Amino acid sequence: MNKIKNLRLALALAFLLCPTRAWAHAHLKRSEPGAGSKVASSPQWIRFWFTERPELSMTFVSIKDAAGNVLALASPQSDRSDPLLISVRVARPLPAGRYTVAWKTAASDGHPSHGTFSFVVLTDAIVPGNGPVGQVDAGDTLRSANASPASSTSPENENEADAASSITNSLARAFSFLGILVLIGATVFRALLVTGARNVDVSLRGRMEQRAAVLGLAASVVVILSAVARVFLMSEMMSAMPEMSAMSTTAMAMHTRWGFAVRLELGAVLVALASFALALRRVRGAWFVATIAAILLAVTPALAGHAAASPRFTSLMIATDFLHVLGGASWLGSLLVVMIVGVPLCLTCEGVARWSSISSLVSSFSRIALASATLVVVSGVIASWMHLETLSALWQTAYGQVLLVKLFFVAIALTIGAYNFRRVQPMLSNEVGSGRLRRSAVIELGAGFLILLVTGFLTGISP
Repeated sequence: MNKIKNLRLALALAFLLCPTRAWAHAHLKRSEPGAGSKVASSPQWIRFWFTERPELSMTFVSIKDAAGNVLALASPQSDRSDPLLISVRVARPLPAGRYTVAWKTAASDGHPSHGTFSFVVLTDAIVPGNGPVGQVDAGDTLRSANASPASSTSPENENEADAASSITNSLARAFSFLGILVLIGATVFRALLVTGARNVDVSLRGRMEQRAAVLGLAASVVVILSAVARVFLMSEMMSAMPEMSAMSTTAMAMHTRWGFAVRLELGAVLVALASFALALRRVRGAWFVATIAAILLAVTPALAGHAAASPRFTSLMIATDFLHVLGGASWLGSLLVVMIVGVPLCLTCEGVARWSSISSLVSSFSRIALASATLVVVSGVIASWMHLETLSALWQTAYGQVLLVKLFFVAIALTIGAYNFRRVQPMLSNEVGSGRLRRSAVIELGAGFLILLVTGFLTGISP
């Protein structure tokens, strides 16, 4: 049994290093006409059903005849009753022959995919005697849809965006998560930990707030750079898709749901950046504004991730992801600030004040960590249940395998946290306990960094 578990873990880790088809998100599930199908007459609509909600403004479709001539198509349309459906009207009836359809799209989480498939029209199109060629009414469209059932045939050639770009994009998201985690951790540290530590004197609190603000500034810069990198990588991946019209970076950022999430992230982090700068000058209200900006940042990964692309329970999934990020950042982010800012400053105190301030600060952190870790576990279970249809998907799908790797590191972090709470915290009244705290915290934070890295890759895999 242990060998099987180790094998699954090794396979999941290998998957992180060797991406497969699962990198693209909005897979073409089926089409009408179907890939490789033969239809009796010219279709009036070409319909696409994807595995995740596609971005209409980032969806492009072209069709060529056997001679390579590009034929006219109307703009893609969405369907209110089915968020996974994209329809494109054929402008003119198609004569008998083979046709090749090329498509590209991106899910609401910003992950692009593209592909081609072909179908054959058996009989020449009959042009109506009155009215423009290719003009159809709603009744004709309905009859055509009923007469030509949707095919469940898989696409002939579904290509993926460059795997290297996908890996780079996942790393950019991982660093974005890291920046958000530290930024939220800085605000939680100041708002809850420092004020809740009774044995930390006023002057020491002021110094802690100053250093936490500096850490918040650095985290804000990381988030900004990561967001810019993700927009650039997204533009590169969309432009790399062959035989498709390009979409400008500005249009991508301004006219898509994914772009809205990135704009919200950049807006919130710029406010946080300014607030931390004002906090360094001890401007009243600066920390409050930074806290509001941090809460807004916690929801942006959900708006640009799997939750936004889900066709069902979208609002619930966004709320669950928001709580997951908020809980994880409050736990691991504040722990990072405690170890980088809080404990070193406490060690500058003299005599008994040194150990009492450390003990008080860690005790304040423990209460927050317990609630935050509980929130992480509960929201993670809910999100996993909604993303995975069956329990066996945990080891039978690429998404589930990488999720298992994440759960492994989460379990390590929780175990170390429990050890700190039960064994190390009671020993903080002397130097031995402080040394043990530093060593165990390094392991806990190391597991946290690996969680962020795996999460960055997890966002690049279709559930």
